[in-house]
Amino acid sequence: MRSLVQVNGHGLRMALCVLLAASWGACAQLKQNRPSPPPTPPIQATPEQAAERDRESQPPKVVQVRPNGSSQQQCLVNFDDEGALTHIYAQARSTLAFKTGKSPSGQLQICDPSKHSDCWTYRQRCPRSDVNLDTIGHTHFHLSMETGIECYTLPDPGDGMGRGFGKLVDFKCTEVDWPKTPRVLSSHDQNQWVKIWVSHIENRAPMSFDMDSIAVLPDTSIQLWFRKRDGTWWFWPELKADGMWSLREHVRDVSEVRIRGAKSGRTSSYVIGSLVIRD
Repeated sequence: MRSLVQVNGHGLRMALCVLLAASWGACAQLKQNRPSPPPTPPIQATPEQAAERDRESQPPKVVQVRPNGSSQQQCLVNFDDEGALTHIYAQARSTLAFKTGKSPSGQLQICDPSKHSDCWTYRQRCPRSDVNLDTIGHTHFHLSMETGIECYTLPDPGDGMGRGFGKLVDFKCTEVDWPKTPRVLSSHDQNQWVKIWVSHIENRAPMSFDMDSIAVLPDTSIQLWFRKRDGTWWFWPELKADGMWSLREHVRDVSEVRIRGAKSGRTSSYVIGSLVIRD
């Protein structure tokens, strides 16, 4: 499938990438496109819009500021990080990335706020901080497998975390190495919010950061919001699909970024191939 994508160009890339999981391989190439700036600057949110964002998920009261003169370091988040996938409950083996916590003994569990003081959905270690992607109002989002899914493994592989997607070998469904299987982030539908933020490695305190770029895969566009450290919200109502968007000119020294579908609806999902953060 990837050879077809290379031969037949942009139109076929889009057509293949919007197919179901078996076609995620066509999306892998699009994760590395060269960034382009959005066609218009972001819009400042009205007080009513800002209040709505704050009601959906309370912003942190304190955000750790980067020291003056400190050099910023770039971090690529493309949902392929083995360490991050290993620390999601069941390694998102069924594509469901559940909000995860740890028991006192260190066992991964589905997050229960009454038991777990620290929960995460996708958390990737970067040179100086952790980059977090969390869902708002849901227990999980999807981390779909780029290589496609051929079957559902039977039975539970023996770790007590249930079945997962595998590959057919000699007409038998066999396990894949789930933490080493490249992924893309896929929402339930256009209404689902995903929050992106950066935290201190040791104390989990929120930190200010820049976002250099985001890759939106076919075929659903997104809206992107960001909160500056002065408390103001700004947004692009639409960043079109099949694009790698360069955001660094505007998304600088922010406390969080939020994304969702550009339109409301439950008939399609948006898909994110990668994003680049500077901490």
